[in-house]
Amino acid sequence: MADLWRGSLVVVAASFLGAGVACAIVLWWAGVLPPLFFSDASYQYCNVLKVPVHGTIVTVRPEASPASISPEDPEDDAYTLPPTDPTYAVSSEIEEMLRAAATDPTIKGLLVDIESYGGGPVAGDEIASAIRRFGKPSAAVIHEIGASSGYLAAAAADIVFASEDSSVGSIGATGSFIDQSKKNEKEGITYHQLSSAPYKDTFSPDKPLTEAERALIMRDIKISHDNFVRLIAEYRNQPIEKIAAVADGSTMMGKSALEAGLIDEIGGTEEALGYLEQAIGEPVAMCW
Repeated sequence: MADLWRGSLVVVAASFLGAGVACAIVLWWAGVLPPLFFSDASYQYCNVLKVPVHGTIVTVRPEASPASISPEDPEDDAYTLPPTDPTYAVSSEIEEMLRAAATDPTIKGLLVDIESYGGGPVAGDEIASAIRRFGKPSAAVIHEIGASSGYLAAAAADIVFASEDSSVGSIGATGSFIDQSKKNEKEGITYHQLSSAPYKDTFSPDKPLTEAERALIMRDIKISHDNFVRLIAEYRNQPIEKIAAVADGSTMMGKSALEAGLIDEIGGTEEALGYLEQAIGEPVAMCW
């Protein structure tokens, strides 16, 4: 109900208050602007939108999962985020944020803040495409790591900064999974294949992978890999052959990434803000 109410708020704002205010409401709703942004006392002008791309990159925010039920409280049905990684960069949310900010004349630049090992190829492509469509000066900063889809998001910016100790790249695709069929055999567990077609349970961990299945998976991995290389070459204005030569799935440190054409400069947030200040022709005031 809360989500429905918020969605209605944006529609009403767009109808009665105009695109500029509606954009601000969308940014506030997305958590970019502080809760008191609209009060006269707290209003502060900002001209560069900071977009965090942190954690696992996904297309939609994962739902909460049931927490372990406490023996002391069997009625406890609390919900928690997945314990392995509570941080996500959600492409659908970032797309909406950038779509709204692109229509706001006060927003003149974009800072893409990268701290991610990557995630889904579609999610990474959606974020990168949204950054390109934004149509205003943009700079990306890679902190500890910008890998796989995380690097793809960074590469879409006009300029990419990284530290000498940053891990950059990991251009590639994988479909690896665990096969526990031999363990099951030892434990007396039998897998009965009852699927409607031979490839329907291809990624089941409880059966051996057939050669036909392997060929099918590798076909799709090659397509995904080639798409990744093509996009990086396009965003970085580099020959496909040059990007393909370093697209072995590994990351490289800052200076090596600079030599390979994966980043533009050694630096961090301050250097990126300096670039944006020159690009927009005025001091940077960040929208959080």
